[in-house]
Amino acid sequence: MKRIIFFPQDKGGIGKSFVATLLHDYLVDADIRVKAFDLDHANSTFYRLVPGAEFINTDVDLDKLGVLDRVIHVLPDADAVLVDNRASGGGKVLAYLDEARLPEMQEELGCMIVFIVIATDDKDANSQIADLIDTHGERVRWIVARNPRGSSLLDPFAQSKARRRLAALQAVEIDIPCLTEVTRNRLQAANLTVSRGRTSDELHLLDRARCVRFHEVMRGEFQKAHALLVA
Repeated sequence: MKRIIFFPQDKGGIGKSFVATLLHDYLVDADIRVKAFDLDHANSTFYRLVPGAEFINTDVDLDKLGVLDRVIHVLPDADAVLVDNRASGGGKVLAYLDEARLPEMQEELGCMIVFIVIATDDKDANSQIADLIDTHGERVRWIVARNPRGSSLLDPFAQSKARRRLAALQAVEIDIPCLTEVTRNRLQAANLTVSRGRTSDELHLLDRARCVRFHEVMRGEFQKAHALLVA
């Protein structure tokens, strides 16, 4: 079964694009054929950082959401499809899933739909996770990326009903470590992912060394969810 991996939350600033780039690096390292899509017309961080990613403009009326069919059309040429949702208005992706009945067509399409949700110290982001479980539950597979963003305040999610429900759905949890802010900013300025930052002459040796360590840690984290990410 091929994988279509969505980052379905539309809360901005929680690290969706960052985690998506890390996952892209992991899959490429594993020699997986990947197609990547960015739906964020405002920032397009994923599109900017990942060579070969395509932009799809979902700032359209509901009857024009067929533009997202592109995500399905590339399946013959990919083993995994990554879709980084937009901030604000990202609910159109969920509307498309329902309109096209993709969860019900997974077997016919030869694919598995995986939701990666970001758990942070942001109450709105965590509330969106609960809403997503209500609407999709057993229709998709789940990965939780715990992203404290330099804080240790994940207790609300750790003790939440949503986390217990995800555990019942056999969700896999992974942790996103804290990358030093100065290195993260330099990667952004140079339009580099962590993987490419390991060897880039545009970064100082200290930053390259941080990227090497971070990349290795994330390889181990994604390995926890390997069965959901790779056919």
